Amino acid sequence: MAKVFVAVPTTPFGGIHPECFKSIYGLDPAGNILLFDYTSGYDCAQARNRIARQSIDEGFDYVLMVDSDTVLPRDTIRMMLEEPVDVLAACCPHRPASNVYDGRINATKLGERDYTDFYTATDLADLRERGVRREPIHGCGFGATMVRVDVFRNMPWPWFSWTDYPDGNCLSEDLSFCERCHDHGITVHLDPRITCGHVMRKTEWAV
Repeated sequence: MAKVFVAVPTTPFGGIHPECFKSIYGLDPAGNILLFDYTSGYDCAQARNRIARQSIDEGFDYVLMVDSDTVLPRDTIRMMLEEPVDVLAACCPHRPASNVYDGRINATKLGERDYTDFYTATDLADLRERGVRREPIHGCGFGATMVRVDVFRNMPWPWFSWTDYPDGNCLSEDLSFCERCHDHGITVHLDPRITCGHVMRKTEWAV
C-alpha cells in the first residue's frame, strides 16, 4: 500500500476544470491511501515546487501531478503502481497551436534533446499491442505524471524552473525537470495504456 499525493498545480489566474476534479474524485485508489489538494503559485513552476516540498514534508511515497484541464481514467492509480518507477507519465494529447488534436502525444522519444520527436497515437497502439507498460522516453509534459518522492529528496531544489537559452529558446518547467532527471541518471517512463482526456476551450480531446 502506497501513500499517494494527487495534486493540481494552479496559478492565481486559473482554477480547476470541473471535468478534471470529477475525474480525480472518481479515481479508484486500488488499496492505496490518496490525498487530493491543489497548490497555487505565481506560475506553474512555483506551484510544482510547492507540491514537491509538501510531498516530502508530509511523508508521501508518490505524487501524481495533474494539470487542471486533464481528465484521468478511473484506473490511473492502479496501472501506475503496478510496476512503480521513479517518473511515469500518462498519455496526454499534445496541444498544437490550432487547438485541433493531431494525433501526437505530449511525450518525446529518446534521442536528441530538442523535444520534437513526439509519440503518436499509432506509436501507442504499437506499444500496447506488444504489451509494453513502461516505455523509456526523453521527456514529457506533466499533464498527468507520477513521481516517486525520493526523486525530490535526492535532487537539489528548485526541481522545476524554466530554462532559458542564449539563442532565445526556452524549456518549460516540466521538460526542464526531465532534463534534470537525465542528469541524475533517472529514467522517465511512459505508460502507453493510460490515455487521458484534455479539456481546452470546452473541447475534450481523447487519445
